[in-house]
Amino acid sequence: MSTVETETAEDVIIDGINITERIAEIQDVGYTVVPDFISQEEIAKIRHSFDTEVPMTEMRAIGVTTGKTMRAHNLLAKTRAVDYLFLDERVRGIVDGVLGGLAHINVTTLFNVLAGEEKMYLHPDDGLWPIPRPHPTFLCNALIALDDFDEENGATYVVPNSHKNPKAPSQEDGVQVPMKSGSALFWDGGLWHGGGPNVSKDRERLGFFMSHQVWYLRPQENQLLAVPRDVAKKMPRKLQRLLGYHRFGLGVDGRDPVDVLQDEIYVHESARVAWRPE
Repeated sequence: MSTVETETAEDVIIDGINITERIAEIQDVGYTVVPDFISQEEIAKIRHSFDTEVPMTEMRAIGVTTGKTMRAHNLLAKTRAVDYLFLDERVRGIVDGVLGGLAHINVTTLFNVLAGEEKMYLHPDDGLWPIPRPHPTFLCNALIALDDFDEENGATYVVPNSHKNPKAPSQEDGVQVPMKSGSALFWDGGLWHGGGPNVSKDRERLGFFMSHQVWYLRPQENQLLAVPRDVAKKMPRKLQRLLGYHRFGLGVDGRDPVDVLQDEIYVHESARVAWRPE
């Protein structure tokens, strides 16, 4: 169970992590690394679930054409192994703090970078939305290392401060961010970054990626359609909200979308055909 405490009038501490400082670091340089974010016992359970429940496919994208990167998107439709991480108070504290409040899930991805993979092009994750840079932050991403991430197997490259710069950096820019297994990298979705080359002989680099966005933008992965309703119905209410089942303006004919998800009543109970007030 997570514990929340206040160190000063300004700092929020959750399970020993100064959330306020982490948010400030993301806002300043664009990213922060939290060591030992999950335990080796958690990693073993997640890895087992990923190995036995989640189908993966080869995906070539962002300048990588070798076929040595395996990916699985839409994880919340395929496994319950990582539900708890989306609800983790540390994740919620950092993500909601960076985005300024209510957030939605944008993308959920498992990826495995095999030996021989090339360096990915540097890119920001906010390029799908046609909003001129610089702009307010509307994406906050997290990457949890399930294997060690190092220079040999292609630790992620980042370009510090690039989330504030309207110009694209050179593809030669950036610094690698080594992480021990269990560490988490959080970053502003406007930060330029990319996977490094896996120059090892036989090592893999397995990671779990979770992306959140501000609630008023359309997600890259349509969570309301991607996660079957019978699966979503069984999720905790907070996770349903993160999928997008929340009232935005009218909701569903004036009803809360979470209620509609459960009872599948799409017309407000007080609505009447040709009704007139007396």
